Amino acid sequence: MSSDEIAISARGLGKAYHIAHQRRQSTMTEALLQRLKNPFARAPSEEMWALKDIDFDIARGDIVGLLGRNGAGKSTLLKVLSRITEPTTGIAHLSGRVGSLIEVGTGFQPELTGRENIFLNGAILGMRRREIAKRFDEIVDFSGVERFLDTPVKHYSSGMYVRLAFAVAAHLDTDILFVDEVLSVGDAEFQKKSLGKMDDVANSGRTIIFVSHNTTAIETLCRRGFFFQGGRLVHAGPIAETLAVYHKAVKPALAGDSLQPVIVRDREHFRSFDVVDEFGESTRILPMGTPLRIKAKVEFAEKIDYPVFIAYVEDDSGQVVLSAASPKSEQAITSLSGMAEVGCVIEHLPLAPGEYSLHLRLVQGPLRLDETGCVLPFVVRDADTFKDGWGARKGICVARSRWKAESKVADAVS
Repeated sequence: MSSDEIAISARGLGKAYHIAHQRRQSTMTEALLQRLKNPFARAPSEEMWALKDIDFDIARGDIVGLLGRNGAGKSTLLKVLSRITEPTTGIAHLSGRVGSLIEVGTGFQPELTGRENIFLNGAILGMRRREIAKRFDEIVDFSGVERFLDTPVKHYSSGMYVRLAFAVAAHLDTDILFVDEVLSVGDAEFQKKSLGKMDDVANSGRTIIFVSHNTTAIETLCRRGFFFQGGRLVHAGPIAETLAVYHKAVKPALAGDSLQPVIVRDREHFRSFDVVDEFGESTRILPMGTPLRIKAKVEFAEKIDYPVFIAYVEDDSGQVVLSAASPKSEQAITSLSGMAEVGCVIEHLPLAPGEYSLHLRLVQGPLRLDETGCVLPFVVRDADTFKDGWGARKGICVARSRWKAESKVADAVS
């Protein structure tokens, strides 16, 4: 492949972070005394490589899907390529105008209106004002925020933010487009419209790197796939081949004797969470219609009143198919402090056989206090749970049912 045919090239790309391990102090006085005794002491830290020794070339007009578990390095790669963060090692060369939709509102100025941000984003891309004006009506119509166009975007909801950000990124003339999981912020109708627009963009000759847990969307839109594990690019090839490698790598982690709770890092309150069997042991495979048992460890520096925990289950396309929340009634959790263990049981998991993932959120009233940030994958397997001779059925949900039928003999006509 000649250099003129290459849109993105990376050699030896790496990104390292230093994670400090601060010793927890029980009181402010203790922390102050410790600082006075050792004013120049630094907390011990460890080096964590989010990306390591990444080499690849992406041709002009290619559409590449990035696959891998949370924390594999996909989003970090997009941030490095977008110049949001600098690489620790290596170089990346990009040829052409770059548009990115990596985090909600990336590149937006909160104090400016939606109208002003559209022109600002275009100017950052090096477009002339008349070029932006030519696409302006199309951008506004697609985003659906016309009523709030002259409102500062700091007042937008996350859904409005992402709709406008996607509309700008998809409609302006960029040679390279990066799209991360932010499309999951929109509602189902907007996601469908966005994927349709992505299909149009993919067929327009632009170079696209696409990150999503929706493997169906990746398979439909992308021609090639990159599979990441532990910050390394372990496979690159045609999308069908890469998806096969990805699924083969993920499934063994769902079974075996070495299952452990998922450790939650760098969060305010969550420390770990798990799916367990009736004996309290970790499991990742559940027979259809049996209980889903969730166990989580959380920590609070101060007492918190009336916390609410929410469990979300997503299918393999990234759609939330089930949610459960701790009650706000008289059975509510009244308060928690220090280290606590939270349990939830969904007595008859109403999901058809398939691959799913679980994540948790902690709220207090209208405030979102914390979420796990990572997901726990599990499988619902086929089983004759309802003792009706049937196993798997089509659809998302399954349920026990009762049927009754009787023959009716028509009255004889004399």
